[in-house]
Amino acid sequence: MNDEEQFAESLRTQVTRVAPRIDVDVTRVVPAARRRRAARAGGVTLTLALALGGGAWAATTLEPPGTTVPGGSMTMEVEPSPAPSGPPVTSSEGDRLGDSTDNLPYGPVIPPEGWRDATYFHVVTRVDGSKKGEEPEDDSPMGIERWYGEGVSFELLSFGPAMRDTVGYLVMEGNEPISFTWADIAALPTEPGALHDALLEKFEPTGVAEDAALFNAAHLITDAPAPPAVRAAGWELLTSLTPVEVEQDVQDAEGRTGSSATFEVFDRTVTVIYDVERNVPLQLEDSIGKMHSRTVFLTTEFVPLPEEVADSAIEVPDLTAMTREDVEVVCLQEHLACTFTEEESETAPEGTVISSDPAEGALVTWGAPVTIVLSAGP
Repeated sequence: MNDEEQFAESLRTQVTRVAPRIDVDVTRVVPAARRRRAARAGGVTLTLALALGGGAWAATTLEPPGTTVPGGSMTMEVEPSPAPSGPPVTSSEGDRLGDSTDNLPYGPVIPPEGWRDATYFHVVTRVDGSKKGEEPEDDSPMGIERWYGEGVSFELLSFGPAMRDTVGYLVMEGNEPISFTWADIAALPTEPGALHDALLEKFEPTGVAEDAALFNAAHLITDAPAPPAVRAAGWELLTSLTPVEVEQDVQDAEGRTGSSATFEVFDRTVTVIYDVERNVPLQLEDSIGKMHSRTVFLTTEFVPLPEEVADSAIEVPDLTAMTREDVEVVCLQEHLACTFTEEESETAPEGTVISSDPAEGALVTWGAPVTIVLSAGP
């Protein structure tokens, strides 16, 4: 028995356990699985980390298998996400990573076309924090590694890469929150005076536009996906503003030398250490009251999204015109919790798929619910 026959037999066993009536269409399922295996074979570092650290997704809470749903069908059983085993994944700099899923998207993400091949802002940081006068509870810093994209972003957690909520950049909370999109930042002026005017205009509705511009100039040059020319203008702007104290030949926590810009705004003290020659941030310190945090920037670069990171998201396939039997196989293969309902249709043959929710191309997590609409005929 060759590899494809073994895979088909294994799949038949899984499908029979869930829905014994299904006849697996090997000609449709095996090629898709082979493509997935080939795509995943390219990764080395993160692929190994995933093998050690387990799956990146916790199964979504659903109605129990066997629950009757509208349309007369029942929820399908979905195997749980693999439990983490072995040592946890670390950042590319070897730092321990968090495991909080607070920033994972609640629902499906609709990515822009070509999201896999797009450019992402890759940021690797080392973060620690403490209270003044107190020893930190854990003296080992936390690593954060993210790939910020336009419409979809990812973060490397202790159990592997995962999609994260894509919020705006340079966010100011309020009655009407203000933020910049990826495209907004890319279009910012590269001359300091014009950049200042653009920030003031954007934050004018806050009533504290000057303070907002000062505060966000620091974040524009550290953790926002600003093109190099915009970043350079941001540093010139920051160091030219009156409340900012500039100092040369300052060392960051890693012993790297740069220039520092310190200012007080919004009841906090902020210090940015910047390597002017390389046009990259080195460190951002933020103190408010007794709380103090320090973020060391180890990597800030625009790169393609690694395949193993992209593969951590499940892309809802095109199920249109498939039969229920074939869809159930695909749902098992893709780890989706599919439920079925029916609608009358004058055009779609009875028993075939009219649509899905989320639709084709949406990015979801392991075990995500997908509602399949089948044709009940005319």
